[in-house]
Amino acid sequence: MTFASTNGDGKRERGRRHDARRRALKPWRAWYKSARWQALRLAQLSKQPLCERCWESGKVTAATVVHHRKKHEGNEVLFFDPANLASSCAPCHDATEQQIERRGYSTAIGVDGWPIDPNHPSNR
Repeated sequence: MTFASTNGDGKRERGRRHDARRRALKPWRAWYKSARWQALRLAQLSKQPLCERCWESGKVTAATVVHHRKKHEGNEVLFFDPANLASSCAPCHDATEQQIERRGYSTAIGVDGWPIDPNHPSNR
């Protein structure tokens, strides 16, 4: 009787295949490895070392990710535009920012009880 490997080799291999597909479909993803991006990322985190989303909600959290405010979708000018960058912590980037990108708007609510994002369906 054989048992499935529990050392994560299968998961790692699936991750590699997934990454290879993403690189093939979105060649601009290679820009994240460029010296130009690394310098821009470092400059952003030096300029704003705290997560902007956490800061807005009254929390102080170190930023570890640089997020594009406006989706660049392979537009090189938008990708490397310092004005299009925001500092984020990993939880905000990996959850909140990704949800906003998929949905197209934020569900954050203002003190008046209404959504604060002008793109929210309630504000259209």
